[in-house]
Amino acid sequence: MKIVSQNFYYSFIILHFSFFFFNFSFNTWGQGNSLLWRISGKNLEHPSYLYGTMHSSDPRVFHFADSVLPAFEKCEAFAMEVIVDENTQSTMMQNVFMENGGTLRNLLTQRQYDSVQYFAMWNAGLMISYFEKMKPLYVAMMLEMMSGNDSIRRNNDPFLDQYLESEARSQRKVVLGIETVEEQMDIFDVMTYSDQARLLMKSVREYSDDTAGFHQMVQYYLSNDLHKMMSFENDLSLPDSLYRALITDRNLRMAIRIDTMIRHHSTFVAVGAGHLGEDDGVIALLRTMGYTVLPVIPVFNHLMKDGWYQITSSRNNFTAEFPSVPVITTDTMKGRIIWLYSLSNKDQISRQEDFRVIIFPASIDDDDIRVFLSVKNIADITLNKSTEEKYYSVQRNDKMRGSCLFLYSGDKRYVILYASAHKSKDVSRFAGSFAIK
Repeated sequence: MKIVSQNFYYSFIILHFSFFFFNFSFNTWGQGNSLLWRISGKNLEHPSYLYGTMHSSDPRVFHFADSVLPAFEKCEAFAMEVIVDENTQSTMMQNVFMENGGTLRNLLTQRQYDSVQYFAMWNAGLMISYFEKMKPLYVAMMLEMMSGNDSIRRNNDPFLDQYLESEARSQRKVVLGIETVEEQMDIFDVMTYSDQARLLMKSVREYSDDTAGFHQMVQYYLSNDLHKMMSFENDLSLPDSLYRALITDRNLRMAIRIDTMIRHHSTFVAVGAGHLGEDDGVIALLRTMGYTVLPVIPVFNHLMKDGWYQITSSRNNFTAEFPSVPVITTDTMKGRIIWLYSLSNKDQISRQEDFRVIIFPASIDDDDIRVFLSVKNIADITLNKSTEEKYYSVQRNDKMRGSCLFLYSGDKRYVILYASAHKSKDVSRFAGSFAIK
């Protein structure tokens, strides 16, 4: 019975922290207010970065500070809490059921059972029999994720962690999982089924579709205000054993594995923001290991007043302005990596525009670049004139036209390309904003 998309499986396995996101009371700590932290020292050849995520698909959490995407781009590897694939889904589903024939009916009184039945039907559209043999805490998590207007049943947008993983794969980074699915699945087994059942009933009875708390947390997150995020509290207390398994023990495991990862690759590490702070948080543990871990103070100058976005690439040494944040991908040609910064943009009357900055190695000549652009259906180009800079007219089989410019600097060849089905002033601004650093 398939009731939700693959996004559900991702949510189910990685949201152990999010399920209790509002339920911890943290002390504050004086380490700095930032979601992005630079890791250096201990003879690292290149720095790595630690980034606190919010496991959410809310569009607001994708509003990155200026330093985030450049740090992400220049790292060789990307690490996240757990990698979700088909094997992960299979392992997860094998571990959600109670052992020795346990059932919810045996754990709950008739009145409790009826309450869960009503909640499941009203909020998730499912009979309680669907959950009958599942461990109670997983039932609570599933019902939480499947309830409300923004539930996993109604929203298939990628979570922030998923987005970063997708971008990492597009950029051909090494993608690493900090934890295994088995380790995450084992977390809740520190509690007896009876204790889990009590938390299930608490979550059902105290459920509210009031999103004020969530929106407040998003505002703290957007402000990079870890002080307020970590002191945000609710009235649901967790057993000490679950808190240790969910937070303390995982923080130590994460720090040990991050230590190994960053010795091999410069790595952009993305974990839930709740794992960063406190004396037993990942930041403090990495410092104890001898690393220098410093906050990258957030600024937001790259988002222009008119909504355009200035991208700065430290890897490819240029800046350019796009109507919004471009997608960064890679391709190959003759065994060499090609970097593409692309934005396909529609204006208010759905007229299409394409903005691209493409970086080739200097060893690839103009004719090969023209073939690449044609084969990839990016542009068929014809030479207009040749000076020290080469200008081309662009035509595509979807009737879009435009222009592009070839520039050369050091070991790189830059192609700045614009195409549209209509005349626009955007081409002048886009091309004029490009600068080699």
